[in-house]
Amino acid sequence: MADLDPKIIMAHCPKCGGDRKAYVRGEHTVHWSDKNSPLESSDTGLILECCGCTRVFFRRDYWFSEWEEIGQNPYTGELRREGGVETTYWPAPVRREPPDWIESIEEADQTLGRLLSEMYAALNNDLRVLAAIGARTAFDRSSVFLGVDAALPFAGKLDELVKMGKIGGDERETLNVLVDAGSAAAHRGWRPRPGELNTMMGAVEAFLYRAFVLGDGIRKLKAAVPSKT
Repeated sequence: MADLDPKIIMAHCPKCGGDRKAYVRGEHTVHWSDKNSPLESSDTGLILECCGCTRVFFRRDYWFSEWEEIGQNPYTGELRREGGVETTYWPAPVRREPPDWIESIEEADQTLGRLLSEMYAALNNDLRVLAAIGARTAFDRSSVFLGVDAALPFAGKLDELVKMGKIGGDERETLNVLVDAGSAAAHRGWRPRPGELNTMMGAVEAFLYRAFVLGDGIRKLKAAVPSKT
């Protein structure tokens, strides 16, 4: 028999984006504890339906006692336990939408287009190491497409881009940090935080836009502007 009064919670809808009211259509929790220690955990799975768009999605709330911290109520001063829960969704929430102009890059170079597609897929599934490596690889491929010798090291490719007028001195330093961050993820076990990864995505998008999109747009604008009489 259908639940006539389902519980409603706030959850991240993968279609609407952001937190929305959602019906709880199914819920199951597995508890764990160790009689020889104070450690305990709970693993809760929720089948949810967005109250707005009716999209069905899944949420997992994993709580572990060791992850909790002691906080203080700002109004009463009472100590309380906070946090300790890791929440994940399927489908994963989109963390960064690819810009519309990415399609023009895909048309120009299918290899670079596939790299960018996989970079955003990794980013939006919280595969941060793979997304960071993808950002570095996307820069590498784009520099070759722009005419830089593929055999050059990353520093040499950056120097060539400066000589070709594709980037300036300040952007060279920005891209050098981007490349080093991608190398750290690939070879030094570094996993960027969400904010750090967002900075990397901003750097690679800015480079790609100026190198592949803005130049063509400026040429079209120049042709459209009436000449002086």
